[in-house]
Amino acid sequence: MGVVEDINWLNEDKDGARKVFQIISADGSVGLRKIKALHGSNNWWPVKTCVKSLIDRGLVAESEGNYKLTEPGKKVSEGIRTMEGI
Repeated sequence: MGVVEDINWLNEDKDGARKVFQIISADGSVGLRKIKALHGSNNWWPVKTCVKSLIDRGLVAESEGNYKLTEPGKKVSEGIRTMEGI
Protein backbone atom coordinates (compact mmCIF):
# COMPACT_ATOMS: atom_id res chain seq x y z
CA MET A 1 0.00 0.00 0.00
CA GLY A 2 1.11 3.53 -0.61
CA VAL A 3 0.99 6.48 1.74
CA VAL A 4 -1.94 8.10 -0.08
CA GLU A 5 -3.97 4.89 -0.02
CA ASP A 6 -3.28 4.43 3.70
CA ILE A 7 -4.28 8.02 4.46
CA ASN A 8 -7.51 7.61 2.48
CA TRP A 9 -8.20 4.33 4.31
CA LEU A 10 -7.69 6.04 7.69
CA ASN A 11 -9.90 8.96 6.66
CA GLU A 12 -12.77 6.55 5.96
CA ASP A 13 -12.84 5.68 9.70
CA LYS A 14 -11.97 8.91 11.50
CA ASP A 15 -13.51 7.88 14.83
CA GLY A 16 -12.01 4.40 14.73
CA ALA A 17 -8.76 3.45 13.02
CA ARG A 18 -7.61 7.01 12.40
CA LYS A 19 -8.23 8.03 16.01
CA VAL A 20 -6.29 5.00 17.31
CA PHE A 21 -3.53 5.66 14.77
CA GLN A 22 -3.23 9.26 15.97
CA ILE A 23 -3.08 8.16 19.62
CA ILE A 24 -0.23 5.77 18.84
CA SER A 25 1.49 8.37 16.66
CA ALA A 26 1.31 11.03 19.37
CA ASP A 27 2.61 8.83 22.18
CA GLY A 28 5.27 6.94 20.23
CA SER A 29 4.82 3.72 22.19
CA VAL A 30 1.59 3.08 24.03
CA GLY A 31 -0.20 0.17 25.69
CA LEU A 32 -3.70 -1.02 24.87
CA ARG A 33 -5.15 0.21 28.18
CA LYS A 34 -3.96 3.77 27.50
CA ILE A 35 -5.20 3.61 23.91
CA LYS A 36 -8.65 2.62 25.20
CA ALA A 37 -8.65 5.43 27.75
CA LEU A 38 -7.59 8.07 25.22
CA HIS A 39 -10.02 6.72 22.62
CA GLY A 40 -12.87 7.18 25.06
CA SER A 41 -14.46 3.84 24.33
CA ASN A 42 -16.29 1.98 27.08
CA ASN A 43 -15.75 -1.29 25.23
CA TRP A 44 -12.46 -3.04 24.40
CA TRP A 45 -13.58 -4.59 21.10
CA PRO A 46 -13.67 -1.48 18.93
CA VAL A 47 -10.19 -0.51 20.11
CA LYS A 48 -8.78 -4.02 19.66
CA THR A 49 -10.34 -4.24 16.20
CA CYS A 50 -8.77 -0.92 15.16
CA VAL A 51 -5.35 -1.92 16.49
CA LYS A 52 -5.55 -5.25 14.65
CA SER A 53 -6.53 -3.47 11.43
CA LEU A 54 -3.55 -1.12 11.79
CA ILE A 55 -1.22 -4.07 12.39
CA ASP A 56 -2.66 -5.98 9.42
CA ARG A 57 -2.17 -2.87 7.26
CA GLY A 58 1.48 -2.67 8.36
CA LEU A 59 1.18 0.75 9.99
CA VAL A 60 1.61 -0.38 13.61
CA ALA A 61 3.64 -3.09 15.32
CA GLU A 62 3.48 -4.57 18.81
CA SER A 63 6.63 -4.56 20.91
CA GLU A 64 6.71 -5.72 24.53
CA GLY A 65 3.00 -5.09 25.04
CA ASN A 66 3.12 -1.62 23.54
CA TYR A 67 2.16 -0.44 20.08
CA LYS A 68 4.26 1.84 17.94
CA LEU A 69 4.37 3.03 14.35
CA THR A 70 6.31 1.09 11.75
CA GLU A 71 8.39 2.91 9.14
CA PRO A 72 5.42 2.98 6.72
CA GLY A 73 3.25 4.19 9.62
CA LYS A 74 5.66 7.05 10.27
CA LYS A 75 5.44 8.08 6.61
CA VAL A 76 1.64 8.04 6.80
CA SER A 77 1.75 10.11 10.01
CA GLU A 78 4.00 12.67 8.32
CA GLY A 79 1.67 12.73 5.31
CA ILE A 80 -1.35 13.39 7.51
CA ARG A 81 0.42 16.23 9.33
CA THR A 82 1.46 17.73 5.99
CA MET A 83 -2.07 17.54 4.61
CA GLU A 84 -3.54 19.08 7.78
CA GLY A 85 -1.05 21.94 7.54
CA ILE A 86 -2.18 22.88 4.05
